[in-house]
Amino acid sequence: MAGTAPDLEEYRRGAEELLVAPGPAAEERLAHLFAPEAVAGLRAQGARALARFAAEGLLRRASAAEMAEIRARLAEPVVEGPGGLLALGEVDAALAAEPDRARRRALQTGRLRAIENRLAPLLGEARERREEAARAAGAPSPETLLADAAGIDLGPVGDAGAALLDATDDAAGGALGRAGADALGDAELEAADLPRLVRAPQLADEVSTGRAADVAARTMELLELDLPGGPPAAAAGREGLARWLETLAALGAALAAAGASPRLPLEQRRLADPALTRASGLLLEGLAADPAWLARAAGVRDADAAARAAGAARLLAARAAAARAAAAAGRGEEGLMSRAAGVDWPAALSLADGLAGLGPADEIRALALAAALRAHLREAHGLRWFADPAAGRFLRELWLEGGALDAEGLARELGAPGLDPGPLAAELAAS
Repeated sequence: MAGTAPDLEEYRRGAEELLVAPGPAAEERLAHLFAPEAVAGLRAQGARALARFAAEGLLRRASAAEMAEIRARLAEPVVEGPGGLLALGEVDAALAAEPDRARRRALQTGRLRAIENRLAPLLGEARERREEAARAAGAPSPETLLADAAGIDLGPVGDAGAALLDATDDAAGGALGRAGADALGDAELEAADLPRLVRAPQLADEVSTGRAADVAARTMELLELDLPGGPPAAAAGREGLARWLETLAALGAALAAAGASPRLPLEQRRLADPALTRASGLLLEGLAADPAWLARAAGVRDADAAARAAGAARLLAARAAAARAAAAAGRGEEGLMSRAAGVDWPAALSLADGLAGLGPADEIRALALAAALRAHLREAHGLRWFADPAAGRFLRELWLEGGALDAEGLARELGAPGLDPGPLAAELAAS
């Protein structure tokens, strides 16, 4: 393919081969899929999904050695925990489970030290390798390479992130303070407290870890939706309310991915705009902040308290996404994550953000699309849309289109002003 634009059918066959049977050997055999010439040729042909796939593969391969070492170090037990040494990837779960603030501080201190000593140099090297690869492909940065390939303008994305922060600053101060008082007995939060806040230990009896899969299944039943194998399993270590939020989000994304028509071409079936499937996940995740769903589908007695906790967790996540989107587009001032989270945010916890690619842009766009979907469903099917099979049929028809849909165009069809953060901000402030 060097020097010529890729043949689209040939490229699709190679990409599907890799997606069906991934692995280092297959990726090496199909390395031509990720050549700079492939990225440029696909972009020139307007094949945005394929061009993004090629660009992501180019950057991934450029930093493959560093990322493999980072994954290995994440699994090493290096942080002193209450029952022995913990891997870095286990610290969030330990923080969520730890009721004592002093011990949470100690865990956080150990984590930050390990990140700075063991991961920071590798993360910097991985970023350098990606920057070199982007420049070799004719782009000034990895983000620009990806955005140009995908046809995403990072300027409006960054503006949306900054606008969402501005619009929710006042609501966040009150909501996070109340959530801290409810979950921890103290409204003065620290970064080490946030995993426990999202777990919402005060709701352990009703919003228990073990019930997450059941309430997800009940939600599918009410909407008359089906997913082979049932709701996806949440990540290990996510407990309580955090497990419910993650399970619902994973369910929505899985339903959207599984619902795409098998007749669609590869890029619309397997490589669709990530904002589309993520928006479906966020749509269902938002049910945890809906008192009517909590009472009807989940049988939660104090639905208002549970909705308040879930609303604070979603607001925190949305503001973090907004901060990362603003920063990725060059809109971020110093201390943006501290402002978003309402705490003194350690810089070490943001070191990996430079490897996020278009993730922040996808997330902020998905948040806005999910708000548009939710508003449409409420208008068309009432506040209890989650119990109306007609709403389920609408979602099935939507998912059937897969990547044939354009996220911004879909939001406008649903009555929203595109992927504007205004309706999302209003929704979050009211939760």
